Amino acid sequence: MSQSSRRARIGDVAKLAGVSIATVSYVLNNQGHFSQETIQKVRDAARTLNYAPNVRGRILVRGISETIGILPPTSPDPNGPESIFSGLMEGVIGACQENNYHVMVLSPAAGDTLAYLEQVSRSGRVDGLILFDDPYLDSYRDILSRNHVPFVVYGTSCESALSYDMDFEEAARIATQYLIDLGHQRITLISPRDVPRKIERYQQGYAKAMAKAHLYPHYALAREKMEMDAYHLTYDLLTQPSPPTALVLTSGHDALQARRCAGDLNIHVPRQLSIMSLEPLSPSFDMHPTLSSIDIDLKEAGYQIATMLIASIQNHPVYSMRVIPHLNIRGSTGIPAIYQTPKTNLKEPVLKTGPSFALFSTQGRIEMDSKRHGIYCYDTRMLSIYQWRIGEEVPDPLHFDVTPNTLTWHYVIQQDGITRVLRRRLTLGADQFTDHWEWQHYGPLASWNLSLSMDADFTDIFELRGTPKIRSGVKRKKSVNGEYRVEYEGIDGITRMVSMRADRNPAQALDGDWKWCIDAPETHGELTVIVSWQNPVPEIPQAYLKAPLKPDTLGPRFHLEEYPWHLVISQAHQDYQMLLTDFGYGPVPMAGLPWFGTFFGRDAIIASYQYLLWNPSIAQNTLYTLAAWQGDKVDPTTEEEPGKMVHEIRLGEMARSRQVPFARYYGSVDVTPLFLMLLLETWKRTGNHHLMDDLMPAAEKALHWLLGAQDSQTGLFSFQNHVDHGLIIQSWKDSFDSMVYSTGEHAIPPLAVSEVQGYAYRALFLMSQYYQATDQPDKAHDLRKRAMHLKRQFHKRYWLVEKHYYALALDQRGRPLDVLTSDPGQCLWTGIVPQSRSRDVAKTLMSPVLYSGWGIRTLSSDARTYDPYSYHRGSIWPHDSALIAKGLAQYGLWAEAQTLSWSLLQAASHFPYGRLPELFSGDPAPSGPYPYPAACSPQAWAAGAPFLLLQILLGMDIDMTQKTIRLHPADLGPLGRVYIEGIALTPDHVIDLEVRQGRIHIHHLPDSWQIRKSSSSERL
Repeated sequence: MSQSSRRARIGDVAKLAGVSIATVSYVLNNQGHFSQETIQKVRDAARTLNYAPNVRGRILVRGISETIGILPPTSPDPNGPESIFSGLMEGVIGACQENNYHVMVLSPAAGDTLAYLEQVSRSGRVDGLILFDDPYLDSYRDILSRNHVPFVVYGTSCESALSYDMDFEEAARIATQYLIDLGHQRITLISPRDVPRKIERYQQGYAKAMAKAHLYPHYALAREKMEMDAYHLTYDLLTQPSPPTALVLTSGHDALQARRCAGDLNIHVPRQLSIMSLEPLSPSFDMHPTLSSIDIDLKEAGYQIATMLIASIQNHPVYSMRVIPHLNIRGSTGIPAIYQTPKTNLKEPVLKTGPSFALFSTQGRIEMDSKRHGIYCYDTRMLSIYQWRIGEEVPDPLHFDVTPNTLTWHYVIQQDGITRVLRRRLTLGADQFTDHWEWQHYGPLASWNLSLSMDADFTDIFELRGTPKIRSGVKRKKSVNGEYRVEYEGIDGITRMVSMRADRNPAQALDGDWKWCIDAPETHGELTVIVSWQNPVPEIPQAYLKAPLKPDTLGPRFHLEEYPWHLVISQAHQDYQMLLTDFGYGPVPMAGLPWFGTFFGRDAIIASYQYLLWNPSIAQNTLYTLAAWQGDKVDPTTEEEPGKMVHEIRLGEMARSRQVPFARYYGSVDVTPLFLMLLLETWKRTGNHHLMDDLMPAAEKALHWLLGAQDSQTGLFSFQNHVDHGLIIQSWKDSFDSMVYSTGEHAIPPLAVSEVQGYAYRALFLMSQYYQATDQPDKAHDLRKRAMHLKRQFHKRYWLVEKHYYALALDQRGRPLDVLTSDPGQCLWTGIVPQSRSRDVAKTLMSPVLYSGWGIRTLSSDARTYDPYSYHRGSIWPHDSALIAKGLAQYGLWAEAQTLSWSLLQAASHFPYGRLPELFSGDPAPSGPYPYPAACSPQAWAAGAPFLLLQILLGMDIDMTQKTIRLHPADLGPLGRVYIEGIALTPDHVIDLEVRQGRIHIHHLPDSWQIRKSSSSERL
């Protein structure tokens, strides 16, 4: 049939009028609210095309109308005609066009719906009807069944009728569970008081999630009166003494009202309040931040409903459908305020000895209000208040100095012609500190007071960071023989203790408030206070508390003459050594202070790798420690599995009493392949066959876990949280909002993150090399084959053709998270990127949207969710950028590697003490770099980064298995003269390295060794 003779359809009218199909249907059926101009355009187009659905004519000719009707709900959605109803209409009309059917929107007069429906069903004007979940649904069904009119119900399941239904109970359950996983406990559901079946099922799903988490459900029911709409309900909730931290609302319109109310009350969304909707917000409305919601593909739903109804009309087999809901996380949800990590101050001094560390103010005080100061040991704040006064003054020091375990302050107090000069030296040990004062008095003789307030609260580190403690133990205070003692009998069965004593008796002593009266004749004097503590957790042998570091742990000595490189390297060396802690298998790096003062598998591996060239004994200790804590059973509460490597060890009361799941927590996807990587890199560096003999059983268990975790279809590695209050995101960017699409929406696990595929590839590749070197060719061939398959799959599935770059991750449906991030940069480090794509990746990494001038942003500055001061959405992590620089060098991209290395070292010189913090802002140079407010400093893999950068600039690798040192030095002029003394080549032989006039000299190299120029192909 020619185009000129074809009967005009509704789509032709829509195209000519320049409006949607739904709008044409509304206008021709006298529905909706549109401008007079729009109505006229539609009618003019219909007249021009001679479009006039003649229902009566079709009934007379064919005996059927070829029309399906839609009866809108009696209580239309508050989002208006462009909301759910219009979204469905677009799909309904599309299905009808395909089947040569027309659509009629029924418009009964108010209060006359039943009689109208009776008339329509008898008249034959429609062949079938689409109904909605409605208070009168049962009556509608009776009328249509009596008149033998087929129908489909949208929005609820009907036992004896055809229906298209979303699992509303599951929708509410997963939405509520997501908020619980973020840490919310006070979650309120706001819903209408007149409860249709859909809302009832929402309530059931909400209640199910709350019950599973042992939380009390709280409902806020809207009345018919306007004064109790969602806005006013939200107002009442948020002005209560204990308001909810999260709201779940049953419609997008109500969520918009709740957001407006929060704004009027100056409550920040999502920092202070999370808002979740169980239905999407209409596109015609805008909300900032964007709304997290259960999303429905309304066009697809309308298409399926119409297709089902037409099949039923034509007597074809057809069945009811129930679709699984999709949770779309956007900007309106976040962790509750109580869980937001307290701010740190990079200028404040940090001390550490053994497992204990101290964080003081610059005035030399421990102030409880800071939420960070204190003496900490094994995830417990032992000392919470420690404040000196001189007379009635809180002294401000003229100056202070800090070393890893000693603080010194210099105070000068001048009043009424009198000057007092006081020097204070505080030395931290593994289980005590000594606070020694000396003073000199100048001027007229006068008495004065020196007073001290001390208290111990034994707060768990998780409680400090916002997790409420379910139960607490018993605290007791007593004074015996001049010693003040505070004891805490914890619910984990451990008695923790803090005590204070002094070498001269105080004039007054009331619990922890002591005062010394210094008599007028005493122009020079001294006072020493000793504070001791005990936290005898049985997991760590107490003998390791005071064990000094072995000489081989201290590593080489670095001498750099030029500023600021000597400052950066010496501070990094000091921090790295300070963080070393023995958990029973040799000193390993603690993750970072103050929030991560314990063993983290990922952090320890990366920090050990960064220092591997200079001192491999740290890596060996880390490997033995990980092997000791390797999973050996299936435990869903901690995500432990046989062969899986531990993510985190916590030794505080809340972890040991299972109030949090982190005592030994295995919720990471990448620690196991990283363990294998570090093991094989350490073998190459040391040639230590005893290490391999000891750890191959653990390595093969880890390999077995890795292969078992691989998707059988795609060969990829993904993660999904399986425990309440565990980590939602289980790759290194483990904040809840790090995984995003280019639309700004947040991705929900399971997720296969790009760098994890690289870690797995490298682990398989290195294990194949080891098996080949040890005459196990079958195993070597199998693993190399698997590695190459993973490499091909990675490029095929992650490559974004339009962006010439790799995706951040793939979601459950294989859809790419199509944003530019730092993650593919680490894929260079692991070698999974094909050589042919390396320059494309490098070009994007060094483009202005990712490279700030100080480092590589975690998320590009042109992304919708970019925030340079966020944790993982635009900030810069030194370890991340350092690994990317190493990857660039390994692909022979030396110019890019050197540029990035120098910029990171320059960034370090801008921070107090020349210390790189855990992360810093993504602001472009020359502004910044500025600290992230809650950054750990010192932090292990930030402290290790300068040593990896120095290795990159030298282009240096040591391969003991080949007795080869590889060098590919950069332009080393800016470094000046460098002398590195005591690099362990073997356990019995050390070499020295000197950089002089831009050239590298190696001293004491054995004759059997050779020096070669590095080649990128040897590393890939």
